[in-house]
Amino acid sequence: MKYSKYNNPMIVIENNNIGFAVLKKLQDKEYPNLYYSTKGDHQYIDPVTAQWQSNAIPGFTTSSKTRPLIVAKMEEFMRNKLITINSNRLLSEMKTFIWHHGRPQAMRSYNDDLVMSFAIGCWVRDTVIIESQKNVEYSKSFIAGISTASTAISTTIPGMTGHKSTRENQRVGEATSFNDKYLGLIKG
Repeated sequence: MKYSKYNNPMIVIENNNIGFAVLKKLQDKEYPNLYYSTKGDHQYIDPVTAQWQSNAIPGFTTSSKTRPLIVAKMEEFMRNKLITINSNRLLSEMKTFIWHHGRPQAMRSYNDDLVMSFAIGCWVRDTVIIESQKNVEYSKSFIAGISTASTAISTTIPGMTGHKSTRENQRVGEATSFNDKYLGLIKG
């Protein structure tokens, strides 16, 4: 199945109960651009590298470790006005999103699904997309630094087909004829 209609966007899915089933289905369909992270440190890893690393897991892991990090990233984006929120549903969920016993969550009987997906989106934007842009810039710099020389060396000799007489060839010829003319004088 081809996904090029949408340019194969990166899909970031929480790898929890139902999210794991969705991830498995996308892997079975060989979707080329899933979000992968490493176990333990939750750092992004590109899909090609993830195929060869045993500690790479598909999807985003929301845990007691990552939850405060992604919420802090969301808060940073909002505080610095790096992102605009156009969703009324997200704004209403944010009004009921609190810190309860040191854990960011929705108030009792409210949801935080949109807030958490938004926070994950902020995290991914900062870690994956910015990192990808850096890699593109590094590649461009690397390619720009490559130079080529167009020096050609003629390996032909006088009398050979394709030989072109140049000043250097004439000087060499003159030196040879000079040595031939006066060889007896030099030898003594």
